[in-house]
Amino acid sequence: MGSLIEYFKLKTATTVLEKSISHAQKAQECVRELNKGIQILLKEKDLEKSRESFKSVDLFEREADTLRRKIQKEISRGELSTSVRIDLSHLIKRQDDVADCATGVARRLNTIPIKFWEQCTEETLSLILEMMKRTETCVGLLDKIVIDLLGQRTRVKEYARDINRLEHEIDLINIDLRKSLQETDFDVNAFTIFTVGNTMDIMEAISDAIEGVADYIMQLLDSSKPVSD
Repeated sequence: MGSLIEYFKLKTATTVLEKSISHAQKAQECVRELNKGIQILLKEKDLEKSRESFKSVDLFEREADTLRRKIQKEISRGELSTSVRIDLSHLIKRQDDVADCATGVARRLNTIPIKFWEQCTEETLSLILEMMKRTETCVGLLDKIVIDLLGQRTRVKEYARDINRLEHEIDLINIDLRKSLQETDFDVNAFTIFTVGNTMDIMEAISDAIEGVADYIMQLLDSSKPVSD
């Protein structure tokens, strides 16, 4: 994987690298718009307005897919070795997972009836909002770690540590959220309960996907170091 670090030094890499940063930023937009929609739903209690935000997440994800395809096309051209192509493809795929998770949450939230949210406790709603707040903070580091990887690489480890810490905090909130949900007697059908559980799984997976990007970048850095005797 060290060959990818060497590739970053080539002038011919500019187009691919710029698109990689744009792709990371598009994934960020997905998560931020998702959080916006959730706040509208849970704080303002405006179902229709929240659905507009959730639809926007879908549009941002499509834009991310378009960027991903362009990057893959660039990767398939030129002087790249097989190992570099694989490294770049893995990095872009992990970034794309972030947008995919955000879209998965948005689409499912659009199917959950308002009746469910009306029966949620304040504790449950607060935990969901806090979970998404920290997820948005986590995704705010996504383009930073990619930009630093492509630049001087002086803060990659710092960003990776922050992402790992936030992912762990989100895991703990998710456990509390599940306890809160199970302690509430909901008067909704079983499929709604199943959908909610699945939605919370994917919501938690957003930070897992961000951590996946950070962990892979750290692998790239570690593999680029010379092997000592």
